[in-house]
Parts: sequence; C-alpha cells; structure tokens
Amino acid sequence: MMRITGLILGLIGAVWGMFAGLGGWVVLFSIVGAISAACAMSYPKNAGIIMIIAAVLGWMVGKGGFLWQGILLLAGAIFALVGQKELEE
Repeated sequence: MMRITGLILGLIGAVWGMFAGLGGWVVLFSIVGAISAACAMSYPKNAGIIMIIAAVLGWMVGKGGFLWQGILLLAGAIFALVGQKELEE
C-alpha cells in the first residue's frame, strides 16, 4: 500500500512540476522524478532515493516555484522508502 501511495504522489508532483512552466532544469528534474515514481513498485528503495534527489534539486533550481510539487515528490519518496519494508516481509 505504501508503494502505491509513493507511486501516485510521486507522479502527481512530477507531472505538476513538468507543466508548471518553471524552466528547463525543473522540467528535467520532474521527468526524472516521474520515471523514478513509475519504478516505485519494483524498486522502491532506489526510486525513493532518486525522487528525494529530484525534489531537492527542483527546489534549488526552481527558487520557490517548485514548492508544492517538490513536497508531493518528497512525500512520494518517503512512502516508497517505507514501502521497501513491504517487499522484505
């Protein structure tokens, strides 16, 4: 269930970031976030780490315009990382 939540929140944040009109780098980090969110079901640990990196870099480059998108991407990353325990059980 956590991996599904990570997938959904990560995709919402990443797609919202792609179409927010903030510039090339933010769009690139959003695409990376969307790809890693799509991998949250199979590889939640790796996907979560990449989503965290994409969210932080998006915040740095977006200068506040990526705030809510980054929060959703970060929440998706946290849920994906917590979902790693579901695979181990």
